[in-house]
Amino acid sequence: KRTSLENISLIIPAFSKVGIVGSTGSGKTTMVDVILGLLDPQAGELIVDDSAITNINKRSWQKSIGYVPQQIYLADDTVASNIAFGVETKHIDQKLIEKASKMANLHDFVTSELPKNYNTIIGERGIRLSGGQRQRIGIARALYQDPKILILDEATSSLDNLTENMVMEAMNNLGNKITTIIIAHRLSTVKKCDQIYLLNKGRIEAQGTFEDLLITNKNFKKMASI
Repeated sequence: KRTSLENISLIIPAFSKVGIVGSTGSGKTTMVDVILGLLDPQAGELIVDDSAITNINKRSWQKSIGYVPQQIYLADDTVASNIAFGVETKHIDQKLIEKASKMANLHDFVTSELPKNYNTIIGERGIRLSGGQRQRIGIARALYQDPKILILDEATSSLDNLTENMVMEAMNNLGNKITTIIIAHRLSTVKKCDQIYLLNKGRIEAQGTFEDLLITNKNFKKMASI
């Protein structure tokens, strides 16, 4: 009877970086699930390049998305195998591994600090790595597939500020080469986004740049001060 999202209407230009923020229960997770095609909206449409996403083309749309969750699943395997997750070892493209790692701000760490570089076993659930290193493997994994859209879903919320800055530096390395959607609770994560949408109880309460929202929206300003 009660909808999770209401009257949501937004446009995400190709190659832009968009932030979606809000408190717990504001509708961020539901919105990203609609974008990912995991939930079908009861009304309205998800439209990509003038084509509505339906059951016919949904799988094709999903294949164009790189997704980085809050908790990265890592296997007790090599760094390379975790980046090219699901790809047989003999089919792993080392050039793509290194390209994705450089974009994810991971390459220098792997080549200078790990004993066997990309062939280093990282342990069950990446126990031998820090939280920031695990997240950057998650970003490199998403980038290895050469996605058109990259979605970070609360991907830095469990990290300390210094580690988050390193992960976000990796995102800034991408420039405007890929459409990026960042779902976040902390506003520091979306500071450099081209456009930010503030959700509140399933509605878009405000939108604008970080600086604009600090001036025009009291809830955004309150979140920024926490």
